[in-house]
Amino acid sequence: IIRFCNEQSERNIKDYQPFLITMDTPENKDFEIIPPEPRAGDDVIIRGTSSAESVDVAMTFTKTVPVKGGKYKCRMPDTEVPERPNRLTVRAERVKDLKVRVKILLWITRRARASEGVAEICECDVPSGKYDIRIEGNAADGQSQVSLTVTASRNIKVESGKFEEVLSTRAIPADEFELTIAEQTEIIKLH
Repeated sequence: IIRFCNEQSERNIKDYQPFLITMDTPENKDFEIIPPEPRAGDDVIIRGTSSAESVDVAMTFTKTVPVKGGKYKCRMPDTEVPERPNRLTVRAERVKDLKVRVKILLWITRRARASEGVAEICECDVPSGKYDIRIEGNAADGQSQVSLTVTASRNIKVESGKFEEVLSTRAIPADEFELTIAEQTEIIKLH
């Protein structure tokens, strides 16, 4: 989950009318996404009600990355990671391996070898902060592009029956993403 708030975005939120999605599950009654048609770089606010103590929220995007010289890479600068508990999963398809590098003060690297062309790295309870994330590796033989899927998830506390989370689309290098809230998935297109 990527989180970002500033005064400008809070002023712009008033310009949008929310849309309401009614939940069929007994624990979660409803939630709204503001703005309903975000532009790339906008903050997206999720507000809802729930009878549960907490709600799982996940943001997923997939990006096709070109292969050059047998290698692929994708950079996501200024990615904000919210407070724990959280989870970041990176999956690469049509690859030999996957390397995810994150920098907050120093570079930290995680590596995975592919099995049948798929490599995945998952990190739980990533310390909150602003990160420069680089995803790279070697593509499988003969590939001109690879598919990267990034999922960031977080468990949000419900207080007095209500929850709210702010997600930034600034670090999403794709034109749409999936937003899953309490097992309900919506496709959000960035305009």
